[in-house]
Amino acid sequence: MKISRSLKRALVVSVSLALSVTALTGCGADKSSDKELPSTDSDAKVKLEFWGWAPGYEDAVKLWNTKHPETQVTFTQTPSTNEIYPKMFTAIKANNAPCLAQIEYSSLPNFVIQQGVEDIAALTKGMDKDFTEDGWKSVSIADGVYGIPVDTAPIAFIYRKDLFDKYGLTVPKTWEEYKEMAKKVKNQDPSVSIGYYSNDANWFAALARQKGAKWFDLKDDSWSVSIDDKATMEVAEFWQSMIDEGLVSAQESYTPALYKQMADDKILSEPFGIWDTAVIAQSVQGSSGKWAVAPMPVWKDRPDTYVSAGGSATTVLKGCKNADRAIEFAHWMSTDPEAVKLLITKGGLWPASLEGLQSPVLDEGVEFYGGQKIYEPFKEISRSIKLDWTWGPLQNQVNKDIVDFMPKVSKEKSIADTVTEIQNRAVKDIKDKGLTVSN
Repeated sequence: MKISRSLKRALVVSVSLALSVTALTGCGADKSSDKELPSTDSDAKVKLEFWGWAPGYEDAVKLWNTKHPETQVTFTQTPSTNEIYPKMFTAIKANNAPCLAQIEYSSLPNFVIQQGVEDIAALTKGMDKDFTEDGWKSVSIADGVYGIPVDTAPIAFIYRKDLFDKYGLTVPKTWEEYKEMAKKVKNQDPSVSIGYYSNDANWFAALARQKGAKWFDLKDDSWSVSIDDKATMEVAEFWQSMIDEGLVSAQESYTPALYKQMADDKILSEPFGIWDTAVIAQSVQGSSGKWAVAPMPVWKDRPDTYVSAGGSATTVLKGCKNADRAIEFAHWMSTDPEAVKLLITKGGLWPASLEGLQSPVLDEGVEFYGGQKIYEPFKEISRSIKLDWTWGPLQNQVNKDIVDFMPKVSKEKSIADTVTEIQNRAVKDIKDKGLTVSN
């Protein structure tokens, strides 16, 4: 079913997070920053529901509730990302959605064009000064604001220090060195792998971006779709060679089977967003004190190129009757020193707020990682990460295809073929929505 002309124009305008506001509004955006949202009587007691999945959120909510009896928040732990988004849209259509929801930056445009989130620009004036430039840009679409940024995610190399020492491995500074270390461990024990090929969509997008890929671009109301561009195919070729040579296998991320392999000393490392430091600590507790963290490897032809593996915002879903209180909570969760400390220590989240970046906890050692100050190198790295990436108009579907298709890659079904399939599906899906594709 094709979208209406007005929604088509909104879609063209809203989904390009990396383009300037001037360029976007030139494409025909409706002015929405003065839209009025429901306000709450200052003396009224309010109950808000909040859906999210990140570790630390529930602890932050409990802290808020002890300090704000007039606004009580009920947190519901949900599945992550693509698993929960369809349920959010169903709830929105049924007019029984929660007021607050965690949404990834990559998926925010989809919620905007489907009118699933409120534009909170009128209630957030001046808040931009409380956040990093990249963090605020991630929630700003055209002249609207569609969430309060919580975190960004510089990629870390998380590894078993004791097993690296056992096999005589050095922490790889480049992907080329990573492959050499993979060979070295396989030569000593064929049952052990340095890592695995993940099906996490933000992970794959980050590796492609690190190589110089640009999957989407918007010019003159026409979309360029290049998921199979040269840089991405070079990343695909690298990981395909790792699979073909038996150095790694394709696996689903975040599964009990994966963490069992880590607990059994069969997978030695994982290059993921820094929030994964908390996930690993919770998933393989028996190896506490044996892990360490370093910056992600880079490509020899693109030195000092570090990227983010996403991040998320606290959004106000369509139909919320207490948007002002919801925003008050969301801003507090991202900026209050005690709340931010919980998000860092429980969730491994890298703060998007300036207050968060001053948190003393970022200078503390972490017991699970042998007392290492794991966040220290990312203070400098995070400053060099540029928001030079445009998410596509139907990024949710692209992400779902990556999650669904990548675990099936092998010697017979290559990553390159899978990327081409995802590219073709993306072009068709965008055209089917009535949008123009230039390639």
